[in-house]
Amino acid sequence: MRIILADDHAIFREGLKLLLQSRHDQDVVAEIDNLENLKTELNKQQADLLILDYHMPGGDAAAVLGYCKKRYPELKIIALTGAQSGQILKQLVAAKADAVLLKDGASAELLLAIQQVMRGKSYFSDTVKTHIAEVALPLSTRELQVLKLIFSGLVNREVADKLALSPKTVDKHRENIMRKLHVNNLVELINKVHQLKLFGDVYD
Repeated sequence: MRIILADDHAIFREGLKLLLQSRHDQDVVAEIDNLENLKTELNKQQADLLILDYHMPGGDAAAVLGYCKKRYPELKIIALTGAQSGQILKQLVAAKADAVLLKDGASAELLLAIQQVMRGKSYFSDTVKTHIAEVALPLSTRELQVLKLIFSGLVNREVADKLALSPKTVDKHRENIMRKLHVNNLVELINKVHQLKLFGDVYD
């Protein structure tokens, strides 16, 4: 697997390179510290995977990502970012990134994401999905937590225990969630979650 690393922080690139090349089937063929040089390097290298930092000098990373997916449809792209903004993360998904991960995630998750995207699947960390959902829905972070637990099959008392809340507070959150999502009962709520693809492999 031929990999291009695009990140303007040399120490971060070196760490990634060591991690990737510890796997016998992964070879870092180029390192880029500026988006202006990326297109040139992609023309020179027959890369299988691009690991792209969102915050880089030389242009708009999301726009460059979109260009790369159109110009090199077989190229897999994993976007890394330190941004917690749901809008930015949503922008990277819309630009057709095969995976989106936060930079403070575990190295094991990056290796898993590489494995998934090279199999033709997409991968988005749970944190990324939550931040995107917060933008897409009029729900608070706590309401999203409650909704996820309800969706996983827990009853109100179990949700209350998990989140260290009173059952009465969970009842109120559930009432607010159903009102905001315009549903009238649990079946409609579960169907709504499926329809919106909020949890699980939501972008596969």
